[in-house]
Amino acid sequence: MCPPSIGICPPIDFVVSHEKVSQTSQMNVHATEIVHSQGFGQLEIQNQPKKNQFPLLKFPRVVLLECIENLDVLEIILFSLLSKRAKEIAKLVHWTPLDICLRTESPIEIHLKCPIYPYMEWIIEFNEEKESSEYPYFESYQTGPTVEHFLFLEYNGNAIEDSKQMTEHICEVFRSPVSGVDIGEESLIEWISKFQPMFRKVWIWDDVITSVETLSRVLNDLKVTDYVFLGSVAIDEKFQIRVPIPAQHISIRNSYWLTLSSILNGTNSMIRLHGSKLAPKDINTILKEWKMGSKLCNLEYLEIDTVAFQDAESYTNEILKDLDWTDGDENDGRPTTVKLDGEWTDTLPQVETVRNLTGCRGMIGSIFKTFGIFEDGKLELCFYFQVWSRQN
Repeated sequence: MCPPSIGICPPIDFVVSHEKVSQTSQMNVHATEIVHSQGFGQLEIQNQPKKNQFPLLKFPRVVLLECIENLDVLEIILFSLLSKRAKEIAKLVHWTPLDICLRTESPIEIHLKCPIYPYMEWIIEFNEEKESSEYPYFESYQTGPTVEHFLFLEYNGNAIEDSKQMTEHICEVFRSPVSGVDIGEESLIEWISKFQPMFRKVWIWDDVITSVETLSRVLNDLKVTDYVFLGSVAIDEKFQIRVPIPAQHISIRNSYWLTLSSILNGTNSMIRLHGSKLAPKDINTILKEWKMGSKLCNLEYLEIDTVAFQDAESYTNEILKDLDWTDGDENDGRPTTVKLDGEWTDTLPQVETVRNLTGCRGMIGSIFKTFGIFEDGKLELCFYFQVWSRQN
């Protein structure tokens, strides 16, 4: 039994790696079968002989709350969907806040994590593969120390709307905001901007943004603190923005519309730009401003992928113009990896030449790059700027 201060217990029965859980046919909440019909919220209990029914809701409130406190996360959710009264009862418990992430790329999933169980994740997935009579069903998988518990619900043709309603329901029951959302279609942009004022992480995939108006709505209405990923946009190539994107980490694919002014006026710590149209003199300006310390004080990592219309040596010389740099040493302590979006780690490329700048705060900024050749002879440049400090 979990202490009341914790509020969420892990499932009692774990299952070894990649094997189906025995929970598929039976839940701890009740012994009756629950089916998911006619979309979200349409849970009904099939008629069963009275001897098979368990009158949980008839318990005194104190006893009922103690029972609910010891349910698994997915069991709590299913219990709260039984009726309005069950939902209100579930909300009375002071649950440990959940980390909630809605993923709307196929398959559509809601990912739930609890900080007191770092190696456990609960996933609600809208699935198209099973016959409707088999829903809902459960499976658990273990990979290394991590255990994933799945609740599969039927994909009824409108899973986007169902997932939105389910997400809202979970947020209400557990008193937890959505921490992250990935957006696979344009209609979700308006919903998330109205649903809650701020998110930690947002991913918007390729071709979701198809107009300047939609991009402006994203930049103006979505408030993101930690990480923003913007996929390729299908808008006028003459369009540009000069205002900063306020998230701590930004990663933009096909970023021709992001200007030097946007970068210089921002407070981003990590910037990754693919398909950029920043000129070498723009990159030179970024380095000078960082070195002086008047702007870009928070910058820790900058990556710019672009096309160079001149030879590699001329391009490099223009980037390094009037910068007081020194040659870097592979043994000087510079980290060889960088943590992207605050979670996953990427190994930086090994290069022969590294130039170092020293900023006004004593930080070191390492400059290095890689080149490639396109089929039409154009030069592809990937420029890196990594900020770090020597360990005394």
